[in-house]
Amino acid sequence: MTNDTHQPDLLGGGIFTVPETAELVEASQTSVRIWVGGKKGRQQPVIDNQLGLVNGKVAVSFTNLMELRFVARFAKAGVRLNEIRSILQEAKDTLAHPHPFAAGIVFRTDGRRVVAEIARKRGIELVYEDLKTKNYEMPIIVMPSLKEDVVFDPQGNMVAWYPRKEIAPNVIVHPRFSFGRPVLQDSHIPTETLADAVRAEGSVRAVADQFEISERHVREAIRFQADLRQAA
Repeated sequence: MTNDTHQPDLLGGGIFTVPETAELVEASQTSVRIWVGGKKGRQQPVIDNQLGLVNGKVAVSFTNLMELRFVARFAKAGVRLNEIRSILQEAKDTLAHPHPFAAGIVFRTDGRRVVAEIARKRGIELVYEDLKTKNYEMPIIVMPSLKEDVVFDPQGNMVAWYPRKEIAPNVIVHPRFSFGRPVLQDSHIPTETLADAVRAEGSVRAVADQFEISERHVREAIRFQADLRQAA
């Protein structure tokens, strides 16, 4: 468990299972389990899990989910797990924030500089604006989408996420709606509910009428759920 002063609100802070987290961050369940809980005698956790076990199962908070987005991006770029762990820990210490990769501080000018310097010491290039670098010997981790897909509160904390903005721009993960399950941003109807309803009814139009939303949004929910199934 984390040593954070403020513990997350279980009812309003979002609760994500390992399979749900894996789908959302596009990683394997095995990887997520190691990132969250480590591997006994071999690997330490990469993040400080705020929730631990909920009803006997590993649970992930929304804050941790946002951190795991970064972990997944590093991992996909080929960065070794011990290096990812070191980068996150050093960023936490240097920026004096318990979860810098779940806050706007990592995107601010000083935060960008600090994190980029930490990564560069390990031969990792972080590109914040574009792909101008020509050094293909170092892993390149592009950061803009990690900022553009999230919503920040006035304190700079990430409070909502558009996990597949390109294919489903109206689908949002917000910890205060449906315990963090992906929902349509206007109606707050879970995408899984809509996709299941279409399978049961066999008609997009019927489901749109039933939930009083547009057929376009129903199709978007179906598209989003199909992408999730392919992700992990």
